[in-house]
Amino acid sequence: MISVAEMYNFRFGPKLPLPKIIQENIAKLRISPSHYRPARPILKHYKKQADVIVNWREKALADIVRRVREREDPEYSDIFAIFNKITKSTLDKLSSECIVLIKKRDDTFRLRVSNLLFDKAITNHVFASVMADCASILSKNIPEIVDDLQTQVEMFDSLYNMNETITFSEETIVKWTSQKEKRRGYAKFMCELNIRGIMPEEYVQKGLKDVVNELKSSSQLVKSEQNDENLHQFAVFLFETAKLIPASSSLRGFLRASLSEFIQSGVKIPMKTKFKLEDALKLVV
Repeated sequence: MISVAEMYNFRFGPKLPLPKIIQENIAKLRISPSHYRPARPILKHYKKQADVIVNWREKALADIVRRVREREDPEYSDIFAIFNKITKSTLDKLSSECIVLIKKRDDTFRLRVSNLLFDKAITNHVFASVMADCASILSKNIPEIVDDLQTQVEMFDSLYNMNETITFSEETIVKWTSQKEKRRGYAKFMCELNIRGIMPEEYVQKGLKDVVNELKSSSQLVKSEQNDENLHQFAVFLFETAKLIPASSSLRGFLRASLSEFIQSGVKIPMKTKFKLEDALKLVV
C-alpha cells in the first residue's frame, strides 16, 4: 500500500512528456479570461413581475412598520430628524436633503422612509399637510414613492390593527384614543394627498367614512366630559376636512349625505359639536 508521504514524493519525480498533439491543442486554448456577462432575467409576463414587486412591498412593510421608531441606521436616523424638524418654511431645503439620502440607498430603505413619512402624517393629523407637501416633492424626484404610499394605504387596516374594535373604558382609553387619532390622521392625509394628485378619491372616501363611523359610535357611549370632548374633536376634524375638498370633487356629495344623516338622526350631542357639524355641512352643500 502506498503511503501519503510516498504519494506526496511523486510530485518531485521525473515528469513524462506530453504527446506533441496534446501540447499543440493546449497552445490553441485562450489564455486571457473571457469578458464577464451577467445573466439577464427573462420576464415572460409583465403582470407576474408587477405582482412580485407588490408582494415585495407587502412582505417588507409588516416588519418596517414594527421598526418605524428604531434609529439604528445612521442615515435613517438623519431622515427621522428631518421629519421631526420639517415645517412649511423649511420644506424645500429639508426635502432636498431627504432625496439625497434616499437616492444613496436601496428600495428597502426608500420604503422604510416612505413608511416613516406615512406614520408621521397619520399619528397626528396636524402634520398631514406638511408631510403631504413633502411626499409631493419626494415623488417628483423619486416616482416609486407613490407606489410605496399606495401599498401602505391598501394595507392600512392590517398594518395598524384598524380591524380591531377597541371598547372604550378606563383601561383601554390610551389605545382607544390612539386608534381614533390614527383614523383621523389617515383621513386627513388621504385628503391632502388627493389634492396634490398622489392618491385617488376612493381612498379619501374610505378614510372619511371611517371617521364618520367613529363619530356615530362615540355618540352612543355613556355621556362623560372626555367623550364630549372626543365628539367635538371629530366635528372639528370634519369641518377642517370639508374646507379642503374641491368644489368639483364627488367627496362633497358623500360628506354632505353623511353629515345630513347624522344631524337629522337626532342623536344627543353637545350643542357646540352640533353647531360645528352644521358648519361643516354648509361647506359641502
